[in-house]
Amino acid sequence: MKMAKTVITKKIGIALIGLLGVSGVLVIFLFFILLLVIFGVAGGSAEKNDSSGTGGMYSCSQTGEMNLEAWNAYFETNKSGAFKGHGDTIIELAKEKGIDPVLFGAIALHETAYGKSQAVVNKNNPGGLMNPNGSGLYRFSNLDEGLSAMANTLYNRIIVDGLVTIEKLGSVYAPIGADNDPNNLNVHWAPNTKRIAAKLGGLTMNCDPMEGVDVEFKGDKAWVVPYTKRITSKFGRRNCAGCSANHFGIDIAANGVRGKPIVAFASGTVTTSTSNGTLHHSTSGNMGSGAGWYVVIDHGDGLQTRYLHLDEKGIAKGTKVKAGDVIGKVGSTGASTAAHLHFEIIINGKKVDPLPFLKPFLTKNGKEG
Repeated sequence: MKMAKTVITKKIGIALIGLLGVSGVLVIFLFFILLLVIFGVAGGSAEKNDSSGTGGMYSCSQTGEMNLEAWNAYFETNKSGAFKGHGDTIIELAKEKGIDPVLFGAIALHETAYGKSQAVVNKNNPGGLMNPNGSGLYRFSNLDEGLSAMANTLYNRIIVDGLVTIEKLGSVYAPIGADNDPNNLNVHWAPNTKRIAAKLGGLTMNCDPMEGVDVEFKGDKAWVVPYTKRITSKFGRRNCAGCSANHFGIDIAANGVRGKPIVAFASGTVTTSTSNGTLHHSTSGNMGSGAGWYVVIDHGDGLQTRYLHLDEKGIAKGTKVKAGDVIGKVGSTGASTAAHLHFEIIINGKKVDPLPFLKPFLTKNGKEG
């Protein structure tokens, strides 16, 4: 049987050559090889995208206060050209994205020759952002819109891609040896940006990779604090000194939990990443107020989740996350007696008890564990 198949295969091959000629068969062969390459690359890309998420994220923590006198000496005067009066906008955008405002400002000044380049003056484009079709620089309707787009780019480069130093950012903004830099001027990008940052008062943040996490999944959902499953306060009415009588979520806490990763309960889009109330490390003896740093994720179909009292600013607004992606760190900001995550589930605008949704993570063999 095997020999018969071989003979038939040879006959088909000879027939094809006779019908199409050697060159025709060769073209068909090369076409199939090309298809294999294309699908191979596509498959590889899909696999990479599926595996991205938690491992690639970075978090920036404040290491010092801004020198507002040095900052305003540029952004409140003509020294910054088109950026005059936009210093507060840069600070707010940087805060929203969790990046260093001084770094943002320094790159903006360097990229635009201190706010005097044609790109920023005529096109409100502070970051050299190109049209999607590559036809030239993108024109923004106003400078605030251009700064917002630049903030998104810096977030992607720093927080997502991990380009956390000026030298690493320079490898993207001004790669040394690039074909469009015949005079090798790009070697000056990093040192010049550093000098501008120093003039603005010095960098104020340090960025590190978020801690690797062993996440537990049940279907398409993830347990939100991988470090512990200890629930210290449930949903509903409660009696405790200094706390709210009606508890609209659950608290998850344990010794050593401060600074541990919080992950997204399900896939969705971050709609809020901000703070409310006080931001110091709150304790029963030095109680703060409000939610502190918090994140809200919209999962679609009327489902939202809220994560309160984070240690520092969480993942940026607008970020698309998958279940299990790191979105912040457990803390004790706001009204909190100790480090914990206050976790809420909201359905069609109404806060509901999260425990029924988390039950699969808290049971053993179908019984409470």
